[in-house]
Amino acid sequence: MTVDERQVDRLRPTPLLLTAAATLVASIVLFVVNYSEQRTHVVWGWIPALLSAVVSGWACRRTAFSPGLDRVTSRVWRSLAVVCAFIVLGVAGDARHYVLDPSASDRDHDVVASIGYGLSIMVLLWTLMRLPIGSRQRRDRLMVRFVLDAATVTVTLGVFSWYFTISVLDAAPVGSVAVGPMLMLAVLGTLGSLAFLKVKVTGLGGLDPIALRLLAGAAAVGALGGALFPLTGNVHPGLSGAMTYIPGTLLFVVLAADRQRRAAHLHVPHRRARPFSVAPYLAVAATDGLLVVVSSSAGGVVLTVALAAVVLTALVVARQINALSENGRLLRRVDANLLELNRYQTQLTHRANHDALTDLANRTLFEQKTQEALDRTGEDAETLSLALIDLDDFKAINDRLGHAVGDAMLVVVADRLREAVRTDDVVARLGGDEFGLLLHGLRSDEATEVLDRIAESLTRPVHALGYDLLVKASIGLAEVWPEASPQELLRRADLAMYAAKERGKGRHAVYDARLEQDQAADAQLGAELRRALDDGDFTLVYQPIVSLPGGEWTSLETLIRWKHPERGFIGPDVFIPIAERTGLIVPLGDWILRTALRQAAEWQERFGAAAPGEIGVNVSARQLREPGFAADVRAALADTGFDPEKLVVEVTETAVFDGGVALDALQNLVTLGVRIALDDFGTGHSSLGLLRTCPADTLKVDKSFVDGIGGRSEEAVIATAMIQITNGLHLQAIAEGVETAEQAETLYRLGYRFAQGYHFSRPLSADQVSEHLAEHRPLTV
Repeated sequence: MTVDERQVDRLRPTPLLLTAAATLVASIVLFVVNYSEQRTHVVWGWIPALLSAVVSGWACRRTAFSPGLDRVTSRVWRSLAVVCAFIVLGVAGDARHYVLDPSASDRDHDVVASIGYGLSIMVLLWTLMRLPIGSRQRRDRLMVRFVLDAATVTVTLGVFSWYFTISVLDAAPVGSVAVGPMLMLAVLGTLGSLAFLKVKVTGLGGLDPIALRLLAGAAAVGALGGALFPLTGNVHPGLSGAMTYIPGTLLFVVLAADRQRRAAHLHVPHRRARPFSVAPYLAVAATDGLLVVVSSSAGGVVLTVALAAVVLTALVVARQINALSENGRLLRRVDANLLELNRYQTQLTHRANHDALTDLANRTLFEQKTQEALDRTGEDAETLSLALIDLDDFKAINDRLGHAVGDAMLVVVADRLREAVRTDDVVARLGGDEFGLLLHGLRSDEATEVLDRIAESLTRPVHALGYDLLVKASIGLAEVWPEASPQELLRRADLAMYAAKERGKGRHAVYDARLEQDQAADAQLGAELRRALDDGDFTLVYQPIVSLPGGEWTSLETLIRWKHPERGFIGPDVFIPIAERTGLIVPLGDWILRTALRQAAEWQERFGAAAPGEIGVNVSARQLREPGFAADVRAALADTGFDPEKLVVEVTETAVFDGGVALDALQNLVTLGVRIALDDFGTGHSSLGLLRTCPADTLKVDKSFVDGIGGRSEEAVIATAMIQITNGLHLQAIAEGVETAEQAETLYRLGYRFAQGYHFSRPLSADQVSEHLAEHRPLTV
């Protein structure tokens, strides 16, 4: 228990406690003053009892509405307040009866008092019977035990009361003592006390154990006072023992209410109940004591037999208590094992349903929560959205910095996702760098606000094992529809996520029907791509790169063409993106590289110095991220015998803008002697910093800057700036898409020495290139 809890737990005088104690003292003083003769008016003797009943009722009501109590505990204290209200009625009835009948005594009550006291006992027993003890089997078991204990105590009280009454009646006038009501009151009060103790031992919910002991004490005081005072027979008419034992009883109630109110916020450790009830054994012991007392007057054989019976009873009780204690130890051991087993089961269940790294829900639990949400959606028409999050370029982080850094980054991302959503939303790690969100009560347009918040949280650098990393995520969102399933909802979100990736990194997309059409078309074309690759339906063409101003060939760029048997020629801008999404770009790119190298090696062998000085091959970002790409290029060079220094790998800015594995692959190619060209420069993530980090020695200025190069256009300004940059960095500049002589002349005037475009030559087949090389082969003498 903490210091604050000890301070709260300490009993302190309160106005209610002081008032209850004062009424008890006042009742005792008035009783003593009027004991020998009535010196005050009769009503003064009942005022402390009446006031104590009011105070105790208010204390119980105040406790019932104290914060921190559970529903059952609050109901118990409300019921006790009702009991006190009926006691007020009973005390008022007694006071009225004693005022109207000066000869009244404890032996009788008027109708009002009998109704008040009777109702108070009935409400008390009803309250105890309504307590939720647990399962029906446990409730029945405890009820049987309580009935047996109550029967044992009742018999014992009956025997003692009978013996004591006989002893008193022998000396009392006939009819001066009413035995039946007194015995009934003693039995009911004792049963009430026993019931409170049984509830305390059971450990019911929020009822404080100390408060229950005090309530049991109140029931016991009331029972003994109500039963024993009338048996004294020495009190004159007009004076009642209830004037003192009622304030004493209710002082215990006020103490119990105060204790319960103070303990409402305390952590009460669970205490294991004894394996047996003490009450029946105390009853047997008391009866044995009475048997010895009664037998002592007979002496001889009767006393000997009585003593032997008492000893045998004690031995049997000791043996039973020992057996019950041993059973209790065994049960505690079993309970401890069960508790440990439950803890292991809880841990195993948690591990089975949660990701070990981030402690988020895993795919299994996510689908389960999604199904539950869909079931509720069907019943309550609740709106539901599901988001799928994929971290961009996570593989590059793992490959460059190691899996430990990648794992640390995933943990930080998981924490930020938790912070970005509401408590009733579900965040899950579905595998690798893929996360799922279940957003309750949000339509897709509302859920996009959450996605914006997530994207904003990920813009802050992620600190992972000493590295500050920038994280981007592509997010797909799907909204629930009638008869949706978790798998289909995930599929739609996945489809939207890939659509977001196609639009660029760090974006989100919402599912719509057009994505299905695009996917179906992509799937169909992807299958045809695979067949075309197997059937050899692809061909390569080569576009010359020329020197300015004369237009002599210096190198060739390799381009791919696909003649579909039904659709005819399909442009690279259509099938290359599909090949990248499906992964077919990897085998297709390998075929392009090897075919181009074989053809270039053949031209070198056939035409010698007249052959193109270099052969350029386009490589996609997907190929650069493939493990061992540089090794595959080295193998292709070795197989064809082509000079690595005459191979130019053309990549776009976007492919290498984020660095990572793609940049490492280019560095490995440069180590082999391969040259690097940045293709379509100026249309992607253009950055001067990229020119410092990317090992490129050639910039190919995009056609869009060449089209309007004449005059004082902005394109001319940009083209001029680019040639100045390349000259300053000692890079080669090639202008793409030159279609007119005017453009060629302007480019030359600006400082460009190399160009490419339809003005010089359209892409040519291998045979057409061979014819051109043969025609322009230098003559030998």
